[in-house]
Amino acid sequence: MTALRNATSTITTVINSNMQEYIQWTTQSMLDGNTIIYNNDDGTSYELTPEQMDTFNAAYADGLANSTPEALTAVLLNDMIDVEQGTYDEEKESLIEAASEIAAVTSIAEMIVDGDQQTKINAEAYATENDLRAIKESSRQQFNTSIDGMLEASLTKNMIEGYAQDSFVIDTIAASFMNTNTVMDFFTNTSVSIDELMPRQLNLDWNDHNVGVESAMYYLYSNDSQQDMEMILR
Repeated sequence: MTALRNATSTITTVINSNMQEYIQWTTQSMLDGNTIIYNNDDGTSYELTPEQMDTFNAAYADGLANSTPEALTAVLLNDMIDVEQGTYDEEKESLIEAASEIAAVTSIAEMIVDGDQQTKINAEAYATENDLRAIKESSRQQFNTSIDGMLEASLTKNMIEGYAQDSFVIDTIAASFMNTNTVMDFFTNTSVSIDELMPRQLNLDWNDHNVGVESAMYYLYSNDSQQDMEMILR
């Protein structure tokens, strides 16, 4: 919207401050007894040029096209892609952290297996002093949960990316928040998730409303694309 903002600012300056300046300036010439004669082109700098109008109209048309419920839905879905990317990165860091905690234990185990007597004694003492006598259940759970979280973020992100190209999906979502008069609630509070029972369905939930959407894109981008394309053709 930067182009529209700049173009609007230019037009506003011409029809407001510049116009008032021109009116004030020319009004002086209309006072009784004033005989100042301006040049024919003295008003040129105050005019609205074709270039200014065309620049505004092009940016305005683009702004209008991107202000429909469908266009704004597409923008929101793209924002959700960024959210899922952030979630993936957080889960990845959590996975690495859990792996490091587990590795701290297994590295001691390797010393006990391969080390000499002094190394074994030192390893046992170190494990005791640092609470590393076993792999903790919390580390195991964090490791596995992070794996699940990364996969879910990947699935959700790529489903959103694919579904955002499907006009039927966009229309379905837009119609839902328009028909329920929940426009601002939708754009402010919507969360997205994959349906637990139907993995090809994306669920969008906001306040007391929700919509589930499916798309042929799921099959187009699935790992087993050949089989899924056959299903589509059937």
